[in-house]
Amino acid sequence: MVRYSEKLNEIRETLASAGVFDPAFEAREILREYAGSAAFGCITEEALANIETAVSRRLTGEPLQYIFGKWEFYGYPFYVGAGVLIPRPETELLVDIAIGRIKNDDTVLDLCSGTGCIPISTALKTGAKCYAVELYGEAFSYLNRNIELNSADVTALQADACDGTLFEGMTFDLITSNPPYLTEMEMGSLMREVTFEPGTALAGGADGLDFYRRIIPAWSVRLSPGGAMAVEIGETQGDAVSEIMRSAGLDPQVIRDYSGLDRVVVGEI
Repeated sequence: MVRYSEKLNEIRETLASAGVFDPAFEAREILREYAGSAAFGCITEEALANIETAVSRRLTGEPLQYIFGKWEFYGYPFYVGAGVLIPRPETELLVDIAIGRIKNDDTVLDLCSGTGCIPISTALKTGAKCYAVELYGEAFSYLNRNIELNSADVTALQADACDGTLFEGMTFDLITSNPPYLTEMEMGSLMREVTFEPGTALAGGADGLDFYRRIIPAWSVRLSPGGAMAVEIGETQGDAVSEIMRSAGLDPQVIRDYSGLDRVVVGEI
C-alpha cells in the first residue's frame, strides 16, 4: 500500500519535472479527486490506478479540468471537457457585477455561454430569469447538462450570439458575455494546456475585438430602460471596448479584477 503523503510528493515532483505551473496545487487536487482529502493513511489500489491514469493524461498537457470532467465556478459544479472553454476564476467578477445590478424579477441574457457558468451562477444567486446563447454543438451540450446539474432557471438557445434578432420582442435588463477576445498574436503563443480548449471560444480576430464589434451594437438596442451590458475583456482592451460601447449609445465603465487588471466593461443605456 502507498501512503498518501508519499504519493503526494511523488505526483508533485513528476508534475514539476514536466513544467506544470503549480505542481503542488495539482498534486493535491488529483489526490483529493481520487483518494479523498485525508492527509494520512494509505491509498487503495483502485484509487492508485485512477491517479496514475490522471497523471499520465496531465503529462500530455491535457488540462486537469478535462481529466476530472467537472470543475467548480462560483461555488457550483460544472461539467467540462473537450469542446468547451474551462471556467476561469477571473470570470467570477462578471457574476459579481451581475448580482450587484439585478433584481429577482429581472431578465438577463448571456451570450457565448459555453458551460453556462455565467448565466447559471447568476440565476442561482439572484432568482432572475436567465437566457443563454451558445453556437457550437459540443459546448451547447455542456450548457444543457450544467443547467440540469444545477437545477437552474436558464433557457438555452443554440444560435449565433451575434444575431441581435434572437428572442424577438424581448428586452433585457442585463446582457452579459465573455466572448472570444484573444488576438492572433496571443493565439500563436498559448500555453500547452490552453491549446486543448476550442479555438472558437478563444480567438477574437487580429486585435481580439471582432466579437465586441458585432455583439455590442447588435444587442445594445435590446436593453430595457436603465439596462446595461457587461462584458469580460482582455487586460489591454478596456479603452477599445469602451469606445465600441460609446458608439452604440452606452455609457461605459472599466472595472478591474482582483489582481488590478482591466477585466470587465459595463455599459449603461
